[in-house]
Amino acid sequence: MSYQEEQVADLVGKFKTGRISRREFMRGVSLFGGFTVTAGAIPALLAGCAPPAPSSATAPNVAAGAATPSAAQAAATPAAPKRGGTLVAATIDKPVNMDPAFAELYSSIQVYDNVFAKLLYVTREGQFIPGLAKSWKQLNDTTWEFNLVDNAFFHNGEKFTGADVKYTFDRLFDKTLSAANAIFFTPLSGVEVVNDTSVRIMTKPNWGGLMGALAAFGDIVNEKAIKANDPKLQPVGSGPYKFTEWVKDDHITLERWEKYYRSDKPYFDKVIFKAIADDTVRLTGLQKGELNWIEQVPLQKAEDLKKSTDVKANPTGAFFPDLFLLNCSKPPFDKLEVRQALAWALDRQAIVNLVWFGQARVSAESLSPDNPMYSGQDPFKGAPNPQKAKDLLASAGVSLPIKAVFAAQPQVPTQVQVGQLVQQQLKPVGIDVQVQSFESARWFEELATKRYDFTSTYWSATLDPEHCVYPLGHSTSPWNFAGFKDDKLDAALDKFRYTVEPTERKKAYADVVAQMAQLAPMVFQVNFLRTYWTQPNIMGVSTLPSLELRMEDAWAA
Repeated sequence: MSYQEEQVADLVGKFKTGRISRREFMRGVSLFGGFTVTAGAIPALLAGCAPPAPSSATAPNVAAGAATPSAAQAAATPAAPKRGGTLVAATIDKPVNMDPAFAELYSSIQVYDNVFAKLLYVTREGQFIPGLAKSWKQLNDTTWEFNLVDNAFFHNGEKFTGADVKYTFDRLFDKTLSAANAIFFTPLSGVEVVNDTSVRIMTKPNWGGLMGALAAFGDIVNEKAIKANDPKLQPVGSGPYKFTEWVKDDHITLERWEKYYRSDKPYFDKVIFKAIADDTVRLTGLQKGELNWIEQVPLQKAEDLKKSTDVKANPTGAFFPDLFLLNCSKPPFDKLEVRQALAWALDRQAIVNLVWFGQARVSAESLSPDNPMYSGQDPFKGAPNPQKAKDLLASAGVSLPIKAVFAAQPQVPTQVQVGQLVQQQLKPVGIDVQVQSFESARWFEELATKRYDFTSTYWSATLDPEHCVYPLGHSTSPWNFAGFKDDKLDAALDKFRYTVEPTERKKAYADVVAQMAQLAPMVFQVNFLRTYWTQPNIMGVSTLPSLELRMEDAWAA
């Protein structure tokens, strides 16, 4: 059975069991395979496909909690981790840039987070724990002191000291470099080296996001290593694995660092990262034993695979926000009414059902309900509302139909499918969408140079909502791909960023959510559940709020 046939068969099963509507079924079949579906053809399709096995969970419950391994899988868990072996992991996209100051694609971060170490980390429960800093304390409103470990070494043999912390952030703010990831630390005003094992980090008053920024983006680099080789291609950190090989378009090999400051870790001798865009190819590799860990399975198979004994769905709970980015610097989305019309024309639940197969939930913000900062607002509740969308387009004074190009990456099938579905959803209100494919590097260039019209994308920085709304929404940010500037929104973002007290910070965030929705430079659509899949004997794998792949915890039973 082909990929398209599998998709159609799954849609038939959902239609027969009432999990999707007739309208969604017809849309979905035309989306996956280009079939022309009429009312009379539905019975024939239903007769030709057997119904799927009963599922113990409905779509809303899938996204609401953690995936639970079967009893047999749980019983097979040994008492203590073992060392040795090679972990072969398959991510979706290819790494591009391995320099933490500049890397802008999640595919690069997934790999290099295992090469570098940070001052602190975050647990699944959202607690900050020691890393290269064994303890820390706040001295006053603008100063934090960090006590550092004294047994960490970089992969070039250099001993880690406070000077490396200072160099990392001095380099990040070197204006001659224009480091993209400096945006996450702009409230940081300086680093003072007290001695080799102690530093002080100074910030602007009342920055509420320092700990989250350090845990998400604070990979520490070494000056000698940076100057010796191109850090974009040859990363040198003090993390659990050292970089040894990069075969372009094939794989990256990391080997266990014997001088890692956590002497009991990592467990694997090697980790090999492959980039495999096709969900089915990744799953087949896992089932054949060619791969040990994969990032995603074909979404229409996820529920059945969770009951399988051949593969394992590991504990999950983290979400990727998926959103539409609209280029506000040129027509057609330079007009507010056109952006709002798009938002009101979207059927986000259909996107959840037909693209994400229930492995997501509709959302109007970057956070999921389990995050204490979650605002719960949905200004576009009640959409799709085609008449409201048409009225907004009429008030915009534009000629219909509006032409817009949706930029998609062929190696990200869900993005292509979102584009095709939105093409169907927007046409009735007067927006004609052409879906155009770009390879990842070219797609990112389209965004950075503001040549695109609109696209959808996930955002991998979700530990603190500041890491999403500020870089994407503030007019001074290099990540403002929408090309949007609004003084009131900037002020709301600044207020949120520089508020510490939790209740007030949550209120400030809710105000940002409301203003972003009203101005619509981006439109949040869903939060996609992250699940990592492994062979049943792979242990120590789970998703984290920081969305980093912490392979030092993984081991083979």
